Amino acid sequence: MNLRYALRHQSGSPNCSIDRTFSIKVYFPERPAKSNKLLKTQRNPIFIAKEYDHMIKSGRVKSEANLARQIGISRVRVNQFISLLKLAPEVIQKIEEIGDPMPKRYITERKLRALVKIPNEKQKAIIEGSLGK
Repeated sequence: MNLRYALRHQSGSPNCSIDRTFSIKVYFPERPAKSNKLLKTQRNPIFIAKEYDHMIKSGRVKSEANLARQIGISRVRVNQFISLLKLAPEVIQKIEEIGDPMPKRYITERKLRALVKIPNEKQKAIIEGSLGK
């Protein structure tokens, strides 16, 4: 914190046993103007899953557990992202077309996890309906 101190000598004292009294003036800098909030970007879950998978397959990390420790999330969370790569290839391609980062949250990783468990044809129909393409 930037503080400037100014010491000023005063003659005399309210207490006669003390020869001199000093006062301190503290000057606080003006607060900066509030800036606009930064826009939060949403990462595409398929791109994240591919990054994690590539890190493991390329040998940069030994396992999902090591990757999780390195990036500061749980091993289960890493596994949840990598499991998204089990989606139908057409579904993965549609989601990749959105780009990374996504301009807004079109689809979440949590919704995609639910799609992994259903047949490919239903996956395609659900993605077509939710993305509107």
